[in-house]
Amino acid sequence: MTWKSAGRAPASDNPQGTLFLWPDHWQVVGRLMPNRPHRHISASLLVGLDQTFQLKVDGHWRRTRAAIVSPDVIQALDPGSTSMWIAQMDPDSRHWRSLCHLVGDSGSADLNLDHLEMPSVQEPACEAVERCLEGLLTNTGRPAEPLDERVSQVCEILRRELPEKLDVSLLAGYVGLSSSRLSHLFRQQTGVPLRRFLLHLKMNRALAFWEPGISVSRLATEAGFYDQPHLVRTARDMFDALPSEYVTAGWFRVCRCPSP
Repeated sequence: MTWKSAGRAPASDNPQGTLFLWPDHWQVVGRLMPNRPHRHISASLLVGLDQTFQLKVDGHWRRTRAAIVSPDVIQALDPGSTSMWIAQMDPDSRHWRSLCHLVGDSGSADLNLDHLEMPSVQEPACEAVERCLEGLLTNTGRPAEPLDERVSQVCEILRRELPEKLDVSLLAGYVGLSSSRLSHLFRQQTGVPLRRFLLHLKMNRALAFWEPGISVSRLATEAGFYDQPHLVRTARDMFDALPSEYVTAGWFRVCRCPSP
């Protein structure tokens, strides 16, 4: 298998890797710690840059070089000694909607990324990492089918307002649906329940606000969680780790990237 680098950038003070944040997805390039079963609300693209890694889905481990996992599917990762490229794509994003055909109903699928450009582990810029993902979409994806306009509108409202508590009946009224119909349609279109989607948006906000030295209680307030334990429980469920274990401990540096 041939893997091409996106080009080298100057090494940073942090040798482990970088967390790149965009409004509707985030990516990691570097070394990761093994994790126990957890459920991202985003879809996961996982690529071993140096060699294969072990991925657990539906209770079964397998060794692969590249895989994609659907939103809200339980997974675990043992990267071994390889550096990883991981992209977490919001369930309503064009990135995931362009790639979801590769998975179908199976929950995950291995990918052949022969000859595609891969990010460098030497701290590439936002543009270089995003170019690699766009190249994958161009070569492997399909034109993303648009979301139902009502579901898209609800996603926009939740992103804009990030309410502390989800009011399904209020959202349903905005788009002219019953609460039950909106809940069903939203899960059908995105693969995740409304309440989990809101928690995902709050966790994205937490990642965006995270910086060395910030307290978890302050971060919980900034991101719209009820309290610190609520943030911690959500982080454990979605990542099997608090962002502080990577960021505050110095494992990754954080790069906040502008919208393309």
